[in-house]
Amino acid sequence: MKRMWNGMAVILLIVALSAAGCQSQKKKAPATPKESLPTALERFHDVLRPLHHEALPEKNAQAIRDSLDHLLALQDSVFLAPMPKDWEDVADTLNALRKQFKASGEALKEAAKGKDDNAVLKAFQKYHDSFKAIMMTLIDKGKIQHPEEHEGENEKEGSEKKE
Repeated sequence: MKRMWNGMAVILLIVALSAAGCQSQKKKAPATPKESLPTALERFHDVLRPLHHEALPEKNAQAIRDSLDHLLALQDSVFLAPMPKDWEDVADTLNALRKQFKASGEALKEAAKGKDDNAVLKAFQKYHDSFKAIMMTLIDKGKIQHPEEHEGENEKEGSEKKE
């Protein structure tokens, strides 16, 4: 009987120490710095692109609904990311576009709550277009390069012109 109590005491001690260790780690963990705006844009694009090029043409509103929480979390990163100092010349335009982007995300979220798949698809297209407006502004101003995924498409267009 004494062995059983000793075994239980050891188990309780391990559990208590583990819990205390987890709590102290949470307090000691440094705050993660905000990611840069170019990184946030790239990460968002990586999730948005397959939805726009696969789910939307297939009218797969469920795939959009399934990815919405992830998209909105990444959207928050785009909205909150600090603007690089050398982007001051586009700051006003970019901030206005980010507000439109956030509003279109809210509209998509509302549409996704309903059962109308066409409303989700239309809201998603507007969401994509608001993101594209940000990207095209930055590309046109030479702040970022066109995303790599599209470079192959551009090369294909260039090779067709040569023929």
